[in-house]
Amino acid sequence: MTIDLAPLNQKLRVRSFGPHEGKDLSDLESRLMHLGFFEGEIIRIMKKAPLFREPFLVEVRGRMVALSKTEAMLVKVEALS
Repeated sequence: MTIDLAPLNQKLRVRSFGPHEGKDLSDLESRLMHLGFFEGEIIRIMKKAPLFREPFLVEVRGRMVALSKTEAMLVKVEALS
């Protein structure tokens, strides 16, 4: 699953960055890595905006980061039990 589909307040592990509609997203991947999103990193989705469910407020490395839906759709995660 990707961040935009993941449940709130559950610990998630970043698995990979996936393509989005065949676009070149190397700039977005670079931005995400600068924000602390790396494979194996533990994150938690804290909030999703109510109306369009965008942006997403994500806790990563002890700080809060806001992601657009395009960015959230790029990050593949797995739920931790």
